[in-house]
Amino acid sequence: MPGLRFAMALAGMLGMLGSAGAAYAEQCRAVDGDSLLCGTERVRLHDVYAAEFNQAGGRAAKRNLEALVHRREVVLQRRGKDRYGRTLADAYVEGRKIVQADIGPRAGNGVKSRYASRH
Repeated sequence: MPGLRFAMALAGMLGMLGSAGAAYAEQCRAVDGDSLLCGTERVRLHDVYAAEFNQAGGRAAKRNLEALVHRREVVLQRRGKDRYGRTLADAYVEGRKIVQADIGPRAGNGVKSRYASRH
């Protein structure tokens, strides 16, 4: 039963997050290959570096991320804010974390400080 597996995975993740912050499932859409819009919250995926939309591979990265989140509940484990004010977070779909391999090849030099958390 996929619904039961999702509910069990979500319950486990929420327990795992504990006091790190409230986490709940929400609908999101891809803005580009490494960013989501969840309601009005702009979310930058932690440790995922996709090509910019106008660069080679950028459109494919967005399509890949959109395919992962389309019509699915996304659970965010928030890690703070980046220098642009976006929420920096790990994102989980059906209990599985979205990682670089889901999006495509790592773009740029991936300097972590560019999107470092400000907590």
